[in-house]
Amino acid sequence: MKKDSPIIIYPLLVIAMLFWSFSFIWAKRALVSYNPITIIYLRTIVASVILLLVLVIAKKRIKIKLRHLPLFIVLAFFEPFLYFLGETNGLTKVDASTAGIIIGMIPLFTPIVAYIFLKEKISKLNIVGIVLSVIGVAIMTFDINLNMQVSPDGLMLLGVAILATLGYTVAVKKIPEEYSVFTITFYQNLIGSLMFLPLVLIFEKDNIMQTGFVWDSILPIIELGIFASAAAFVCYTYTLRYIPIARANIFTNLIPVFTLFLSALLLGEDITAQKIIGIVVVLSGVFIAQARRKSIK
Repeated sequence: MKKDSPIIIYPLLVIAMLFWSFSFIWAKRALVSYNPITIIYLRTIVASVILLLVLVIAKKRIKIKLRHLPLFIVLAFFEPFLYFLGETNGLTKVDASTAGIIIGMIPLFTPIVAYIFLKEKISKLNIVGIVLSVIGVAIMTFDINLNMQVSPDGLMLLGVAILATLGYTVAVKKIPEEYSVFTITFYQNLIGSLMFLPLVLIFEKDNIMQTGFVWDSILPIIELGIFASAAAFVCYTYTLRYIPIARANIFTNLIPVFTLFLSALLLGEDITAQKIIGIVVVLSGVFIAQARRKSIK
């Protein structure tokens, strides 16, 4: 695995998590006027156009080899197709802060997947950090009687999103490094939009015609396409070339933290003492998971 400065890698991960946290807010606003499939399709189109412009202006490689096409199809199936179906539909049943908390469970499963498919090792400090972070997420998710304060259907849909993320992190590691992160992200959105097109034509055509152009919902979709589907994935995919999946996905525990405050500020959702305590525990886990033992000379 190549090396790059933490000064570059970790800020990029934080930026990706911040954009993905905003995505819950933007999706909630878009859902006021449009159905999930329409939102997902339009955001992938926006992302594809933006990334194509970047590739052309920067004179980056656009063409991919035919033998690598199946890898890109698998990548696009996990994200955006499967992930966005789970996440956006899940947001119709739970509030934004709760969705962010559930997505924050990703690090619980990442080390297992990375070990099975990529033979990545995980340190004891990583394990301690992961466990602590998961405890923090649990504090924000369960009440004092350990009853989950989440719609079962919403939980199941967000669970699909978690599985899709795990599949994506493995699949993107299989993409040859001859392709830039812009090329990878462009094709995953382009192929994803083609996967969603039949669903839009079959299920959403009449709804789109009836709803028409609603700027208050179109603007969040544009923001989803530019920042959550394009910029965030470029940042995240870049970091996976330099650090293990397990370490990168620890940062997804920042999503419930960011989402909690953003949903309160922008959507008027409540911030409870229970969630504040959970946030403190989550951040402690992120810090410990990134710590390294000093070698004794």
